[in-house]
Amino acid sequence: MSQNIHALEDYYGAKLFERSSKRVELTQAGATLYGYATEILELHKVAERAVSDLVELVTGNLTIGASFTVGEYVLPRLLAAFTQRYPEVKFSVMIGNTEMVHEHARDTSIDIGLVEGLVEDSQLKVTKFLDDELILFVSKNHPLAETTSISPEEIALKLKSVPFIFREEGSGTRLAVEKALQKLDFKPEHIITLGSTQAIKEAVEANLGVSMLSKWTLRKELKLGSIKPIRCCNPITRGFYLLQHKEKFQSRATAEFVKLVLQNDLTAILTKF
Repeated sequence: MSQNIHALEDYYGAKLFERSSKRVELTQAGATLYGYATEILELHKVAERAVSDLVELVTGNLTIGASFTVGEYVLPRLLAAFTQRYPEVKFSVMIGNTEMVHEHARDTSIDIGLVEGLVEDSQLKVTKFLDDELILFVSKNHPLAETTSISPEEIALKLKSVPFIFREEGSGTRLAVEKALQKLDFKPEHIITLGSTQAIKEAVEANLGVSMLSKWTLRKELKLGSIKPIRCCNPITRGFYLLQHKEKFQSRATAEFVKLVLQNDLTAILTKF
């Protein structure tokens, strides 16, 4: 590293770094060179995009951030469809809660983010790409398992003392469920917090309590009959959202993935794979 720095300083005939025992800082000449180097790298990306557009190739790398529900139950199907169309694109995925994905989209360390729940940020372009429904469900062995619907008043009476299982703080699903329960005027007396959707499903199947999760996460369990949905009101809906930094360069691979995510027949794609 030191040899590379000396070589750069010899080449430009200027001191680029100030060194001390604790830190290395850019000089004014170094800061000027850094600015031009950044512009060159951005121009290189633009040139790559222009050439790939001309030859109609979609290649390169794609970095995606996704919140847990989207990342574990929706994104794999999107990637399967995308890979069929563009097998040359390499992708990496970061999965965390909605807050984490928001931060990575904001600092441009990911190309796009996919989250549950609306994010408000002036630096980001936020677009809804899929509708979701939150479903209240119990174990097949729960006394309410044979109940297909229940009024909000009955919920407060029959489920108030039953443990209600939530996702962790910072989760988009946690926030959406809390808002839904407020509208139902239902406040559980006993709350259990678990850090993953799969853990919640296992806990409900074991009759540890009740919960409310995205319909996309419950498809297999509902089909197998290991859990039972309870209709408690009109459908409780929310959106899944696509996050893009307004100033981040968009590669051809990113553009084509966004195009896939925002197309009208996305539900058909997700139920196909």
